[in-house]
Amino acid sequence: MSTPTPPKDLGAAGRKLWRAITAEHDLEPRELAILLEAARQVDALESLAAALAKDGHTVTGAAGQTRLHPAITEARQGRLALGRLLDLLHLPAEEGEPRKDRAQQRRISKRWSA
Repeated sequence: MSTPTPPKDLGAAGRKLWRAITAEHDLEPRELAILLEAARQVDALESLAAALAKDGHTVTGAAGQTRLHPAITEARQGRLALGRLLDLLHLPAEEGEPRKDRAQQRRISKRWSA
């Protein structure tokens, strides 16, 4: 099976994740859709990191008070979302470890999508 080309709307970080995973694993269409969302999430995290690098970790609130930059909260939520998306792919944790079989993945997916 040929390696799927990364979608054109992905940034550098998203393309890197896409290529790393598709080079090692043959994914079904449903899994490719999950991978696409994970790659987009990686790109979003890169944008948030750039905002924090530029602005710092605090901002001035409406009343002039110092407050935590909103990108910190968004990045934390984004990392959680990325972890969940990657978990849905059921990739092996270690090289050589088998993936969950497709039938088991479908049973799990059906249970949570109902």
